[in-house]
Amino acid sequence: RYIVFVSKHHEGYTNWPSKNSFNWNSMDVGPKRDLLGELASAIRNKTDIHFGVYHSLFEWFNPLYLEDKANNWSTTRFVDEKTMPELYDLVNTYKPEVIWSDGDWGAPDTYWKSKEFLAWLYNDRSVDSHLD
Repeated sequence: RYIVFVSKHHEGYTNWPSKNSFNWNSMDVGPKRDLLGELASAIRNKTDIHFGVYHSLFEWFNPLYLEDKANNWSTTRFVDEKTMPELYDLVNTYKPEVIWSDGDWGAPDTYWKSKEFLAWLYNDRSVDSHLD
């Protein structure tokens, strides 16, 4: 049994106080709460359900994403400055057992730096011990 909660959707809104969300998150706008953190804590403390996160890789209207797209994915500012820092933060802070990344269809995996992220995820013992 598992739950996969939306950490960020394609509009860029995050359900945790992401430092990379430009104040477009559940702590600054809306409920004024770390919804992801509260749910992760409740799941881990009160159930035996595995905790996971859904994370949209892209953001429809983010200027960095649009710039990279206009450059035919030859630049990676959006990935370097937004996507990867968010994924690292998610893993380090909330330690999900499942990560469902979505929205990679518009650009190649090399743009998203998928191999680099997976290498970090599975080779850093301080990170992957909860993935065993």
